[in-house]
Formats: sequence, C-alpha cells, structure tokens
Amino acid sequence: MQHSTSCIDILLATYNGARYLPQQIHSLLTQTYVHWNLFVHDDGSSDETRELLEYYASIDNRIHIIDEGKVLKSASENFMYLLQFSTSDFCICCDQDDIWFENKLQVLYDAIKDRNQKIPQAVYGNGYMYFSDQGRVEGRSVLKAPERLEDVLFLNGGIQGCAILFNRAMRDLCLDRPSFVVMHDHLFTLVALTFGEFTYVDRFLMLYRRHEATVTDAFAGDFKQKTVAFARKKNTPLLEINHYHALKDFYHHYGHKMNEQSKKSFELLFSLEKNIKLIRFFKIFRGGFRLYNKRYLLLCKLVIRPFIGVKG
Repeated sequence: MQHSTSCIDILLATYNGARYLPQQIHSLLTQTYVHWNLFVHDDGSSDETRELLEYYASIDNRIHIIDEGKVLKSASENFMYLLQFSTSDFCICCDQDDIWFENKLQVLYDAIKDRNQKIPQAVYGNGYMYFSDQGRVEGRSVLKAPERLEDVLFLNGGIQGCAILFNRAMRDLCLDRPSFVVMHDHLFTLVALTFGEFTYVDRFLMLYRRHEATVTDAFAGDFKQKTVAFARKKNTPLLEINHYHALKDFYHHYGHKMNEQSKKSFELLFSLEKNIKLIRFFKIFRGGFRLYNKRYLLLCKLVIRPFIGVKG
C-alpha cells in the first residue's frame, strides 16, 4: 500500500470495545488533518467490536482491518504487532475508548514535521482525564513533561502511547525491540529520551477515558493530590519489578547504541539493587534522577517504600 509522505498511520488495538469504539472512531473521522490511515487489529473480542470495525471500514477506505488470526491477549503486544504495518513517515497509537479533539493530529503533525527526521522524533500533547461512568472531566493525563532520560527511569511507565506521534526513525528502533516490553508506551518513552528528541506540546488534545475496564490505572488529580496518594501507598515499591526487568532488557538490547551519559544512568540505576538505603539515597541524589521532574519526590519515595517489588 502506497502512502503519501505526509501521511500518518494510526494504530488501533481493540478488545471488547464496542461500548466506546463508535465515539473514538467518529473523533478520528472528524480530524482536520485528513491524510491518515487507520490500522486495526482486534484481539479476540466477544462483543460487537468486530462488526463495528467492519462497518467503519466499509464507509471509509482509510480504515484497514488486520486479520491474520492472531490473538495476543495483551494491549501492549497488540500495539507492537500493529507497528509492523506502519509504512508512513509518522505514526501514533490510538486507544479504543478515548475521544480525540478534532485538531489533535494537525497540532502534533505541525510540531514534528520540520524537526530533524534523521533521528528519532516524538511529540506529545496533554489530555483531560474523562471519567465517563461518573460524568466527570478533571485532571491532566500528563502531569509533568519529562525533560531527560533520568526523569523517567523511576516512573514505572511512560507517556501515554495515544498521546505520542513519532517518526519513521523512531518506529524502526522500536520494531527492533527488546525481548521483554512491559508496555508499548514505556518503550516509546525510553527510545525517544535515549536516542532522539521528545517534545511536549502544551495543548489539551483528547479526553483520556478512565473506567472500570481500563488497562492502566492513571490517577486523577493535581500534583498535590498525586503526591499525597503515592505517599500513602507505603507498601508499593519504588520500582515495580516488571518495569525494572523491562529497563534491564532495554539496556541489554540497545546499550551498544547509547551515548555515554545514557549508559551511565542505566548502569547507576542497576547498581542500586545491591546497595543499602543510605547509599541509594546519595547515588540517586548525585545521579540527577527525578520523579515528576522533582528530585525530592523521588528521594521521599525511596525512604518510605520498598526498592523493588510487585505492585500492590
């Protein structure tokens, strides 16, 4: 399939999303930027998701259903599977239950199109937290924009994949993936900050829906509320074990391509596992690691929580 050089590939991973899917697809169909293709893979839905997808594909030839009989049983693996079908200059993931504002693609495209495309480029915007079951819109989907790699190594996650538009160079690096990826957006965030440029666009571009069936557990509220919330979870580890394993696999897979500063930050992080808490405290302080772009928040979390473990 031939795409124009200005085309954006949208990757939509679905699973039992019939309740919310029409609103999301309608928000794509009304985008002011029209040069897009939508690639959809359903992961074995038992509701009307498949029928809805076939309907939308029948009325808009930009919508393509990928059906190779695969059932991946993971939203993250579904997105990573879809990534191989992208051939355009730019790519973005799409959750089945959000609602994009009509200018989302145009704003992100304008922010990335004139940047150096020889290196990985990723741009991302913000969104409103949308609690549709309660009829409530509050909070920001991105609380703080990370400025460097050291700001995300203790985050146990990444910027939402559905917020990130990235270029061909970044897609190619992500396709050459580590053996273990805990979440696709974690990988995208690490690749952008390790090897390229990760640019925040200070605009609200979507309703980021939260409901009882959502995969991620983003917490609503402002900075103070989130600070209080994680302070109360004393048994929750500083580093969730699956994210820690993903960081190790990322380093082992890509380490030979990293600059010295990035390698040093990863190696310093891994050395902490064998240290007592006081040594960890000073190493984290001197290493410049931060949480929500605040060093003291990370140090406070280190004091009150276990270092590595299973998320409670």
